[in-house]
Amino acid sequence: MNLRTSAVIRPLGALGVLWCVLLSACGGDAKTQSSTHGGAPVALNAADAQALVARRERLANAAGGPDGRNYAITANVASGTLSGVVTSSSAPPDTTVVPTHDLIACKPFTQPAYPARANGVGEAVVWLSGVSTGRADDAPRRATLMLHNCQLEPRVQRVAAGGTILVNSRDAMTSRLRFTDLGALNALRATVLLNDAGQVVPTGDATFTPGIVAVRDDLHPWVRAYLAVTPHPFVAITEADGAFRFERVPPGSYTLVVWHERFGTHTRPVNVRAGSEANMPVQLR
Repeated sequence: MNLRTSAVIRPLGALGVLWCVLLSACGGDAKTQSSTHGGAPVALNAADAQALVARRERLANAAGGPDGRNYAITANVASGTLSGVVTSSSAPPDTTVVPTHDLIACKPFTQPAYPARANGVGEAVVWLSGVSTGRADDAPRRATLMLHNCQLEPRVQRVAAGGTILVNSRDAMTSRLRFTDLGALNALRATVLLNDAGQVVPTGDATFTPGIVAVRDDLHPWVRAYLAVTPHPFVAITEADGAFRFERVPPGSYTLVVWHERFGTHTRPVNVRAGSEANMPVQLR
């Protein structure tokens, strides 16, 4: 039996990632958006415009500048606050996983759709797209990813670009973890091989540029996790109540982006004013 696929995974709900790009939420009509080539405006067709909007909504392109990768640290005097709660009234069912090999470490388990409290959606990645200046990033420079009981913990976490991931195994089995850009399995960032309990393998290759990084185990397809590699400090991972809060945000108009493994990507335009707090609830379906 091929160890890469020898597991029985019984989903009680949809497992695929649903990508939802809301063009209207970004304030533009796909038919009227344009780019430049050689200094002259070039009209974009609907497909190209949609791809451009989707690219700008990615965490990898959430900073300022034409390519979404420019962020400068400044001592802003005027700033505002953005807060909100990510909720859902239709939670997907949990998933039951029944492993078929490495059964000493891999016991049957139920994977909750997400941590939830009072309709809140936990483990959602929330970020502001279009911020070009502001305070220094406060994401951790060192993060731990633990393989324990044939699962990766934490499921979703935030880490600074250029940081180090300490991959730690407590399971006496062989695992081959692949770190790839979300939605692009061929965009390999790093591979970490584990073969015994007690191993600690550091890697910095997985965080060399911002973006959401999917972690998969070639030998145990139910093992997965996600890293939010930050381009700036305005990135958060929600707790079970779904709350998020960004302080000291430079005044301006931005796009608030929410990504979740079960719900996909959702966007909303936001306007942050100096000296005030904007509240932006997000309902996922």
